[in-house]
Amino acid sequence: MDNRQELLSEILKRVQRNYRHVVEIERLTKELGNALSRNDHDSAQLLLKMRGDEMDEATQSKQEIQTLVHDVGEEERGAVEAWLKGEKTDDCKGFEAVKIQELSSQIRQAIKRTIVLDKAISSRMAGEDSYYHSPS
Repeated sequence: MDNRQELLSEILKRVQRNYRHVVEIERLTKELGNALSRNDHDSAQLLLKMRGDEMDEATQSKQEIQTLVHDVGEEERGAVEAWLKGEKTDDCKGFEAVKIQELSSQIRQAIKRTIVLDKAISSRMAGEDSYYHSPS
């Protein structure tokens, strides 16, 4: 296996790990909304801590991915960065490249769904003091 292939395999491993963290963040956000709907503040506090831990892990995975991307040759770095944004490129060929692009696209979709959930929770709990509230 050549160095390029090994590097793409390592990036894919980190993207898979990041995907698991992002999906777990989404699940915990749903659970948080449910706990708050039941006025279960103890569960909500626990879920917030668990979600924060997952966010830290996701951040760590993203940093590891960026470190690996830095090791990709300059001629290919743009393509790898595009795959990590969920974009297909003409050179998105091979198992690793396709999986990186697909998982990255799924990560972006999960993040969007999580933000929608989080906005609803924040608005319901904090009203105009919500993090997402924009003054008119």
